[in-house]
Amino acid sequence: MIYFIDSNIFLRVLIQEDVQSFQICSNILAQIEGKKINAVTSDLVFAEIVWVLTSYYKRPRSEIVESVELINNMPMKTVNTFDRSIAIRLYDRYSVKYIDALIASIDPISKKKWTIISYDKDFDKLGVLWKEPKLE
Repeated sequence: MIYFIDSNIFLRVLIQEDVQSFQICSNILAQIEGKKINAVTSDLVFAEIVWVLTSYYKRPRSEIVESVELINNMPMKTVNTFDRSIAIRLYDRYSVKYIDALIASIDPISKKKWTIISYDKDFDKLGVLWKEPKLE
């Protein structure tokens, strides 16, 4: 199984606001580093991480650059093959974030070949495979 890693998984590790989600997400990232999980992400995820760290958390640029470089160096492919037409329809029909609709429009995700790992319950509305991280 290939897992698509959403931005909130990385952010829970970078921000460390909640001990339990930090531990769960750190474990996921450690499994990716150890190549026990086959994972992909997207430049959309990187953009969302930068935006959240900049606008909401007011982190300095140097810290943000360091964070995204760490993520970029993980053994994950970056997938940016969206179907904008599908994403626009999903965005309109289900009232979800446009970024989530774009992610759901990635061919292997829309065809349920990949599972999204995310805390974002809106993926449930989009009819894709997704799972919320939990202690295992």
